[in-house]
Amino acid sequence: MTGTIAPDAPPEAPEPQPVPLMRALMPLIMVVAVVGMVVLMFVSGMGRNPMSFMFPLMMVFSTVGMMVSGGAGNKDMAPARKDYQRHLSSIRRAVAKAARMQRESAQFIHPRPGTLWQLGAMGRACERRKGDSDFLQLRIGVATQQPATPVTPPAIPAPEKLDPVSAVALREVIRSARQVEGVPFAIDVSAFEIIALTGDTAAQGLARAMVAQAAALHHPEDCLIAVVGDEWEWLKWTPHHGHPAVTDACGPARLRAATCVQLTELLTAIDTLPAAVLIVLTDSNGQLDVTELTPIFDAAGSETSVVLLTVVEAQSTLWEAAVHHGIALVVSTTAVHAETASGREEIGVPDQLSPAEAEVLGRSLARFEVPTSADDSVKTSEDPVMEELGLYPPPTTLRYRPRYGSARLRIPVGADDGGAPVYLDFKESAEGGMGPHGLCVGATGSGKSEFLRTTVVGLAATHSPDQLNFVLVDFKGGATFLGLDQLPHVSAVITNLEQELILVNRMEDALRGEMTRRQEQLRAAGNFAGVSDYEQARRAGQIDAPPMPALLIVVDEFSELLSARPEFAELFVAIGRLGRSLHMHLLLASQRLEEGRLRGLESHLSYRIGLKTFSVAESRSVLGVPDAYHLPAIPGIGYIKSAAAEPVRFRSAYVSGPVVRPQPIDGATAGAEQGLQGQAAAVAEFTAENWTREAFGASSSDGGMADPPVQTSEQTVLGAVVAAVSHVSTRAHRVWLPPLPEAIELQPDEQLPRQRLTGVIGLVDKPLFQRQDPLRIDLRTTGGHMAIVGAPRSGKTTAARTAILALADGISARDLHFYIVDCGAGGLSDLAELPHVASVAHRGDEELIRRTIGFLRREVSRREQLFRTNGWLSPEAARAAGQPDSVLVIDGWGAFKTEFPALSDDVQALVADGLAVGIHVLLTAYRWTDMRPAVRDLIGTRIELRQAESMDSMIDRKAAELVPESPGRGVAPGGFSMLVALTGAADTKRIVETVPHGEQAPKLQLLPRRIDIARLPRPAAATRGAIAVGLEEAGLGAVIFHPEKDRHLLIFGSAGSGRTAALRGIVHQLRYSQSDSKFVVIDYRRGLMEAVPQERLAGYAGSAAAATPMLAELAEVLKARLPQPDITPAQLKARNWWSGPTINVIVDDYDLVAGSRGNPLQPLAEVIAHAADIGLNIFFARRISGALRSLHDPVMGAVKDQGASVFVMDGTRDDGPILGVKPCEQPPGRGYWVAHGQSPQIVQLGWLDTAGDQEDS
Repeated sequence: MTGTIAPDAPPEAPEPQPVPLMRALMPLIMVVAVVGMVVLMFVSGMGRNPMSFMFPLMMVFSTVGMMVSGGAGNKDMAPARKDYQRHLSSIRRAVAKAARMQRESAQFIHPRPGTLWQLGAMGRACERRKGDSDFLQLRIGVATQQPATPVTPPAIPAPEKLDPVSAVALREVIRSARQVEGVPFAIDVSAFEIIALTGDTAAQGLARAMVAQAAALHHPEDCLIAVVGDEWEWLKWTPHHGHPAVTDACGPARLRAATCVQLTELLTAIDTLPAAVLIVLTDSNGQLDVTELTPIFDAAGSETSVVLLTVVEAQSTLWEAAVHHGIALVVSTTAVHAETASGREEIGVPDQLSPAEAEVLGRSLARFEVPTSADDSVKTSEDPVMEELGLYPPPTTLRYRPRYGSARLRIPVGADDGGAPVYLDFKESAEGGMGPHGLCVGATGSGKSEFLRTTVVGLAATHSPDQLNFVLVDFKGGATFLGLDQLPHVSAVITNLEQELILVNRMEDALRGEMTRRQEQLRAAGNFAGVSDYEQARRAGQIDAPPMPALLIVVDEFSELLSARPEFAELFVAIGRLGRSLHMHLLLASQRLEEGRLRGLESHLSYRIGLKTFSVAESRSVLGVPDAYHLPAIPGIGYIKSAAAEPVRFRSAYVSGPVVRPQPIDGATAGAEQGLQGQAAAVAEFTAENWTREAFGASSSDGGMADPPVQTSEQTVLGAVVAAVSHVSTRAHRVWLPPLPEAIELQPDEQLPRQRLTGVIGLVDKPLFQRQDPLRIDLRTTGGHMAIVGAPRSGKTTAARTAILALADGISARDLHFYIVDCGAGGLSDLAELPHVASVAHRGDEELIRRTIGFLRREVSRREQLFRTNGWLSPEAARAAGQPDSVLVIDGWGAFKTEFPALSDDVQALVADGLAVGIHVLLTAYRWTDMRPAVRDLIGTRIELRQAESMDSMIDRKAAELVPESPGRGVAPGGFSMLVALTGAADTKRIVETVPHGEQAPKLQLLPRRIDIARLPRPAAATRGAIAVGLEEAGLGAVIFHPEKDRHLLIFGSAGSGRTAALRGIVHQLRYSQSDSKFVVIDYRRGLMEAVPQERLAGYAGSAAAATPMLAELAEVLKARLPQPDITPAQLKARNWWSGPTINVIVDDYDLVAGSRGNPLQPLAEVIAHAADIGLNIFFARRISGALRSLHDPVMGAVKDQGASVFVMDGTRDDGPILGVKPCEQPPGRGYWVAHGQSPQIVQLGWLDTAGDQEDS
């Protein structure tokens, strides 16, 4: 106990109050007045009545009372003195307790010499090692010492004001606490080279006690005891007296010599001396020369402390050397004095040890195995705990028998100081146990891990898996429970949580799930209040139910677990509260116990185990006493404390050591014991002298003594127990399933029949329910659209690939079609081999992407019509009729939106309308916000992988924080962790092989690069005069131009885009659809010279000079066709007021025609507005550069204003937009066809195969 005891200051005495003059005179005035009244009454005759004296007498008595009491000004000190005396009584008790604890602590460190023989049974033998603070500190007696916890006088500013009675009492308390009597005191002998004692018998007894301490408390590897002389016979039994390198017939040779010279030779033979050598000298005649000792110090070297201990006469040479250079002690039976050059000083009462007690000590040390560096414990070859458990030796096969009543969950875990087993009973106190929950704290090297292993092995060896299961948790590496996972009792071994904190949450769910499972099982079996009632009813045959074994949850390093996850304490509290009824037991272990870490849990911890702790505070927190801190640094020694009982010291059993089995004595062994090499064995007294083998009748060639009657193996006790229970078929309920692995393969769902639009794409971890379920997707109903969202490198593409293969596995290619748009890195490319895949388009394949989206948009319309025609009310009805389902897969929705903004609107329409007709959409994106709410809200199947920010999660933000970096990991609905299966080329090949030969989804057809115009479909007969000019991309249908309706056409394109070829093809089609039409051709580059036969050619101009008069004349002809005022409405309707052919004006390179010198077409501007009435069709083609500017040209603008169709061919974004169309790179003959009142569509114009095609612009 350290610190100070601080009493309160005594109370102050009240100060005397001055008496006022009036108060001092008042009694005198009263007395005079009373006397006057009496005299007056006698004079007046009233004095004869006795009652008349009452009033004067009352006045007299009251006056006297006032004078005696001194008034109310004096304060009564009695209550304050009583309170202070009570306070001093508590101080006296604290002083007495501190003195007792100081004395006990010192006695524990330095035991009485007469009790040293008991240290072996207590596990303290040879506990001191080099480097310990008490190494080579030897007790020499008891003395009066300064208190470790002194009484500190209070600060008193004015002592004269104190109450004298209280002040004297305080002085007595302080004086009585200045010293503590009977405290053992020791000296550090390593500080002295020579320790000389004198005093005959008392000196011999003290020397014997000091040497006994060196042998009983110090490790023989660190301290040797040598003797010069023929005394100290009892040291022969101690391992400290054996030579480390030299042996004789009895074992290690004794470190004993007749002279200092011989001892020097013995010490020189030792290669490395230990930290200390204690040399006991016998100088009976007092003639030993000090110089004879010098070689001994030289032989030891500077790394070894050599201490000479001798009992000599007071005037000997050694005594004088000790007085000046060491320590000289004069010993009597009642006192020991230290003598120096300045005189003698009494130290205390010396210790004594008789020769018989020394002999007992020596023999007790010989009984024990000598500790080594590899094993710092002192153990007997037979462990009482192992014998109690039936594990000495461990049987090859363990047979269990039920343990009920007091034997249930009660096992020995160690032995007390007397060697008796110490039991740990995990049952609750109501059943006579110490549990159900407990705490174990031990510093590094205290044997905590071994104690936990021993506890688990002991329980497993005595309880069947039907009675007891384990959950073993090690927050750190997992070495504590290494090998125990093979026990059939183990429900879970959870290790290395420090490296993967996500497993902490998983463990919390698993343990909460176990609590829920037990409660539900109790409820289902008959609403039992607890497991005890359940098991009793089950054993009585009242219920047919499986056993519910007790569950011991051992958590090593729980303190660090709570540091990493403070909220985990709530689970411990919940188990602490419900564990009694559910038979769930907690054993929490840690190296340290931080203040406040057990808050809320302390009331549930009914037993405490304290091994060696780092500090007194930790020992007090665990046991309520500092004893665990003062334990020796020997693994396995500790205290067990239950409820209000006192701590019981024990030494833990050891199950990690080799199996020790008794060796049977056969005939050969017996013969060997009878004699060596056929000779009869000699019997001789064991003495301190060294023996040769010949002294025992054995030849010098004999290899040594007979083997001890035990044999060891490489197998440990733990391993032997695990092997002995390996035959047990009953296994513990799996509370903890293995965490999700790094990757899993795609596995078909074998639990459900294979159905279209369903599949298993991974695994969902549900520790709360103690199971792992397949991650299923079902696109048949409300989950018809699917989205996979995750951060970069989270496995989105792989998840999409897995989903496609899972949906296709086992399904006919006639029933399911995939249209894939891969805007990522090409991870879906090889899926084109899958028969179910109609197309795979990559980011740069804009044509195929447009074709895919356009096809599906038309497919929606087509299916809607089929639904109406066939009366199908649901997609299920359509599937029953043989209609396939189509799935549009877009990997990289964000990139798709950026590069194809117009198509993203079409995809949104597919999401809105497609599900009703069996068209589904699967998207992958970086985050949910990449999708518009109109799209996101319609996604029914959501696969959320690891998010860049947990705030982006739309399933469970808290769970999203714990998703590991591994690809494919994510959060499933409900906040469960999931893993998407990893698929590859082997999976694709396997599915391809399962599809019958010939089954194939119709491949998506693209617009051909060149279309023979003669092969274009002919317009319907009802559309007289209409012409087919090309094929549109969405449905590969013909694009019809109706001159009577559409009237005009404007073509824009860059050089080489096919503008001239487009005009040539249109002219070709018009020639055959208009038998009476004429063509006026303006062709500055002469690309259309032979496009129109002479008989159909009304005019041809290859220059402005030729075009100007020709077009002026044409304008006059057309003006003549304008209706005159005398035209009737009937004629206007029939358009028969004029006669003649329809005029088709074909202008190539309009940008050259409408130059800076004027526009030859300007005369037509006046009649363009009446083109429908006068039979005029205009077809312009020009370069796309400057097209926007040209639309403001009077002629071009007039044509545009009449609702002309526009064909925008190859160009750049800088050239547009033109009528809402942004030009882009196109192959020759292809562009956007914009008809009046219709959306733009990609069209490939028909190609008239001529010799000049390659040169067309």
